[in-house]
Amino acid sequence: MAEIYVAIWNQNEVAMSSVDGELIVVLVTKDGRFQAQQSVTVRQATAFFRNLEAGDYTIIARHPSLMPIEARYDVGLGAEAAFGIRFVYNEAQRRLLRIDTQMRFFS
Repeated sequence: MAEIYVAIWNQNEVAMSSVDGELIVVLVTKDGRFQAQQSVTVRQATAFFRNLEAGDYTIIARHPSLMPIEARYDVGLGAEAAFGIRFVYNEAQRRLLRIDTQMRFFS
């Protein structure tokens, strides 16, 4: 089974879990269909999605006060993969700076 790990950071590489007191939400779709949704954790600004089937996924970080309101990333996952993604924002400007990713495979 595959896994997706999501982190939200600011430009100083510090966890950024909320804007205006509202948590950032992460959604996962598979082959265009909704799979799961959760808010990031308050302390570490992370969300974990485990026991996923192989397939094509879209990972979405969403908050109404960020630009863009939805940041998306598409990835194909094999059955034995762990995918990490980090959405990095300029906190003062509330703008997406970059998306960092890393794929690991279970042995």
